[in-house]
Amino acid sequence: MSDRKLIEDFIKNNINSAYRFAFTYTKNQQDAEDVVSESIIKAINASGNLKDSAKVKTWFFRIVSNTAISYINRNKKVIPFDEITDDETYLDSYNFSSLNDVIEKLPKEYLEIIILRYFEDMKLKDISEVIGVNENTVKTRLYKALKILKKEVGDEYEE
Repeated sequence: MSDRKLIEDFIKNNINSAYRFAFTYTKNQQDAEDVVSESIIKAINASGNLKDSAKVKTWFFRIVSNTAISYINRNKKVIPFDEITDDETYLDSYNFSSLNDVIEKLPKEYLEIIILRYFEDMKLKDISEVIGVNENTVKTRLYKALKILKKEVGDEYEE
């Protein structure tokens, strides 16, 4: 199987995961969809750069991560605090449970690790490659994120 075909098959089977991951960066459905679309084009165009077909997941999620960061930097929207009204609400088609609400409130550096580790079932080594930090940093951030989550939902889930 060619690398291009492998990548296309991977994307078809993991499009929702890519969207969820992009959403952790953008916090907006349309922007996440744009990031995923742009990432797919980049991945297919760069299919010859995939060195190890066993690492297609890590390779593609790294593309999504980099694309999301570039997208955010390119489309920064600054709204002065005095222009924000109380009736402005955040709406998205995702239906989050209370635990997901708490997860979504984590700082980005913790959120992306939680998503990749527990929703995408990535190993810590692969996560470090995707987000471009040392594996020990990933471990530390994961520990801190879990500590925050335990503190936030501890009372709610205790008997």
